[in-house]
Amino acid sequence: MILSVPARILRVPALSLMLFLSVMGKAQPQSTQNLPLRLHGEVHRTEKFEKEIGRGLVFRLAPGEFGWEIEVGPKDSADNFMDCVNEPLHGITPFQIEGWLFRNNDNTAPRKPSELLTPGIGEKREFQFVLTAADEAKSCADLEKMEYNYDEKDPEHMAATKRFGMYAGGDGSVTITSMTLGNLKPGVQAWIESMQFEATFSFRTASLEKQMH
Repeated sequence: MILSVPARILRVPALSLMLFLSVMGKAQPQSTQNLPLRLHGEVHRTEKFEKEIGRGLVFRLAPGEFGWEIEVGPKDSADNFMDCVNEPLHGITPFQIEGWLFRNNDNTAPRKPSELLTPGIGEKREFQFVLTAADEAKSCADLEKMEYNYDEKDPEHMAATKRFGMYAGGDGSVTITSMTLGNLKPGVQAWIESMQFEATFSFRTASLEKQMH
């Protein structure tokens, strides 16, 4: 579903950042994942959103000029533990939430659903993340071997490709539930004035060693 923007700029009454946190259901054992943690929130332009999700990690919406970037990383650190375990590896990714991605190229109308470059409103943006700095380093080292070793038959390249994503220990998703766009002027890039969202996070119980055997 694409947001229809009938006026040049849309505004909503200023609302304070709100957050509702709940754990889905009673704790029941699962074979590969813990029960998901669910967040509901609202952010306004240039605001940073950050919430602890467990295991010493935080979920962040890191603000930029046109919207936000989805990140998961350690508290009190700028490290992003999603960096080296998600595709696509280049170009526009589902982890970018920016206003211009919802508008056509000259910013005169909403982008058609068939032309969207990232998931639309109401659609999940799914991702995975590692849990430690050590696994982040291993994942990024493997990614470098995949990206810059151009011999696809090289044993290191093949091993790194096979391991891609295997160090990830958590899964998440973000779904935009409503959005207000701004800077709706032809020839410039639109930004997001405010956004409401839902997010879920879960941790895998199976270790990397079990996955590799």
